[in-house]
Amino acid sequence: MGKKREVYTVVVLPSPTSEPYRFTLRKSILRSLIGFSSVFILLLIVFFTRYLFMLDQLSDLKDLRRETKAQKIQIQSFVGTIDDLKDQMTRLVEFDRKLRVITDIGISQENSSLLGRGGPEEDTPDSTIGSDSMSRITSIIRSDLGELREESIRQERSFQEISEVVRSRQSLWASTPSVWPTDGWISSSFGKRISPFTGRLQRHKGIDIVARPGTPIIAPAKGVVTYSRFNGGYGKFLKLNHGYGYVTHYGHLSKAAVKVGQKVKRGEIIGYVGNTGLSTGPHLHYEVFVNSIPVNPMKYILN
Repeated sequence: MGKKREVYTVVVLPSPTSEPYRFTLRKSILRSLIGFSSVFILLLIVFFTRYLFMLDQLSDLKDLRRETKAQKIQIQSFVGTIDDLKDQMTRLVEFDRKLRVITDIGISQENSSLLGRGGPEEDTPDSTIGSDSMSRITSIIRSDLGELREESIRQERSFQEISEVVRSRQSLWASTPSVWPTDGWISSSFGKRISPFTGRLQRHKGIDIVARPGTPIIAPAKGVVTYSRFNGGYGKFLKLNHGYGYVTHYGHLSKAAVKVGQKVKRGEIIGYVGNTGLSTGPHLHYEVFVNSIPVNPMKYILN
């Protein structure tokens, strides 16, 4: 006789009044189904566990991206602040240079302009900042701050030197041209230019400041009026002697407000803008002479 097969009968009763469903399963098939179900349940558990882990990782990633974005904004803001400080320091260096020219102190050996513009903004990725990138950004920021710190120390020493010299040269300072003689905009600079009358290249010994007729002209430093009358192409012409070799000229005035021999102070009105003499329109022709040599007036304008 053959070996008796072990079978199981499964009865399914859909409802109390329904006919039951019966089906039989061999033991080997049942074992296979149980084994398959166990593996499936195990895989489902593993998958669900990994899914929960991935959700947690995704949440961490989102937090990291938010934190990275905030860091990037902070870094860009910090870089912008550093660039603003560099611009301010550059202006201070230029102001220092002008003060030294005006006071005839000489250029400081320590004075230097800031090197390297910009910052880590170009090195910052759009989405994430890795450890290497962050290290590079930190290094650049530290370098910029180090330069600013050193430059501020040099500038402080320089201003202290200028301050000491200015205190000892108060009379010279008061006699040194240092402010705009009138409100307006420059239409012609110091140096060579094409003459608007002859069309030829000529030397322009001053600057032309365009302004409305009647705009006040002020003394750029204390001095004495040494000339005040019509002077050919200059039209109504005024000259101030400030002492220490400084002399200033004012051309094309509509009228003068001072007389020859009169002493004036810095900021005092000496005349008014006009269109007299050889002039293409209302403006002030302003010249500065140092020891009888014409120099660029812009070197003697601080404000």
